[in-house]
Amino acid sequence: MPSTNPAVEAKLSELERATRGLLALNVSALEQMEQRIGLAPLRALQALERLGPSLVTGLGDDLGLLPSTASRLSDRLADAGYITRRVAPTNRRATLLELTDAGRAVLDELIGLRVEAFGPVIRHMTEADIAALMQGAGAFTAAYQELTERSQADGR
Repeated sequence: MPSTNPAVEAKLSELERATRGLLALNVSALEQMEQRIGLAPLRALQALERLGPSLVTGLGDDLGLLPSTASRLSDRLADAGYITRRVAPTNRRATLLELTDAGRAVLDELIGLRVEAFGPVIRHMTEADIAALMQGAGAFTAAYQELTERSQADGR
């Protein structure tokens, strides 16, 4: 449920400012990956990692894509060896998508770029600041995941 607490609402701008460094490092890593694979394919790989084996329609729903767009995107990913496409066992007219080791390697590369970018900053921080960052980032991520799961369960 959204907060109507004015103190919480006032923190939104503060949060945006506080996360600029994290976001800048993440954008830098994404830009490097965009040159290699592109953002739409990268988002699809991330979605399949999160969802597990999924139908083309499920991938499209998750990414907000039309079925035909999701199908073409999955064709490109399969041609590149990042995913497999096979007939779904429960519906012969549906196509099941699954990450390959090469697809996982792309995601691992992105994580590696982020970790590499975070290193100098973390090494510059105090232990107390690192602990506070980890606690806050963990709480934020948990809330984000809960809201995402709830939204998916509601069909939004």
